[in-house]
Formats: sequence, structure tokens, C-alpha cells
Amino acid sequence: MSQQEVIIECQLREGVGTNDARRLRHAKTIPAVVYGGGRDPQPVVVDPRPIELVLESETGLNTLIHLRVSGRDLRRMVLIRQVQRHPVTERLLHCDFLRVEMDQPIDVAVPLAFVGVPEGVKNEGGVVQYIHREINVRVLPSKIPAHIDVDISALHTGQHLEAGDVPLPEGCELLMPPGETLCTVVGKGAEETAAAPEGGEAAGTTPETT
Repeated sequence: MSQQEVIIECQLREGVGTNDARRLRHAKTIPAVVYGGGRDPQPVVVDPRPIELVLESETGLNTLIHLRVSGRDLRRMVLIRQVQRHPVTERLLHCDFLRVEMDQPIDVAVPLAFVGVPEGVKNEGGVVQYIHREINVRVLPSKIPAHIDVDISALHTGQHLEAGDVPLPEGCELLMPPGETLCTVVGKGAEETAAAPEGGEAAGTTPETT
């Protein structure tokens, strides 16, 4: 399922530097930059609130955004590529937008939704270990899926799911090695052995002394 378009308003940024960035944040806006598409980077100013809503949405960083600059409808389509946050308050400080062309595929990481309880967990006492919770694909911007469902209910202990096993939506090209393991079902004993450091001590314990 493809996503709905989101509109975010921004203004062209005139000033630069730390002092100007502080001024913008005091005004409850943040500095941002629009780059890519074979054009020069463009500094802009945005309200952080709609960005937070995008980041909290199901599609997150893969949300296709219609960026309106200074109220003008330039049909500028972007994705959020990176955000910077305050190390203590986690307040948004800066945002990078990547220009996208609607007729050109883009590389994205799509979240995986693992569906079902594996046979190895339900009937064999095993546990699931997740190695990758996203899958890298190339797809047209308008076709970026919010997530991809993967049924793991048939997995027995000792079996695993590979990237090539994932049923990709139409238009998605796999960018990971097909043999890359995404998750595996292991016995509880194997999991405990993997978690313990060399010497047999459980992780996080301190040997007793007498």
C-alpha cells in the first residue's frame, strides 16, 4: 500500500551561522536544508511540529512530503533524510530534506512487519532472533510502502528467513543480498550460549570471590 502525500510549509532562510540558528529556534522554528536532485542546497526555515508528526507516523522517514516554499506551490517533493536533536531534551534542532523526482526510483529502507508465531516458538520451545527489521529496496517515490508484511509462522527451530524470501510489492527492487538473514528461530539453549561471554559466565555478572 502506497502512502498519502503530506504538505509542509517552509520559508527561504536568509541568515546563516549559529546565532541565526538560535534566533530561529527561539521563534519556535528550526533551520533546515533541501539538497539533491542535481541542484544546489537551499537553506530553509520550518516549523518543527509537522516534522515531528511525520516522524511519528507509520511511514516515518519514508513519508513523501510536498514542500511548499514561502507559500508558493513549486511541486517540490522531498523525503526527510536526517534530523538533529538536542542531546538532553531531544527537541528538534535541524532537518535535512532530500529532493526526489517522481519518475525516478529512490533507495529506501522499508520496515518489516513480522506476522505470526513461528512453529519453532509455539511448539518447539524456540525463540526468534531478529537481525534486520528493515529491508533495502529501490522504488518510485509514489510507490514506497509503509511497511512489508512477512509471514514467519512456518519457521521451525534452526530455520531462518532471508531477504530473498520477502514478497516485495510490485515495483520494488531488492537491494540487499538475497541470502541475507533477516530473522532466525533458535533453541533457548543456543540463545543463552550466544548471550554469554567466553568462559561461560552470563553477561552482566561478576564472578564471586572468597
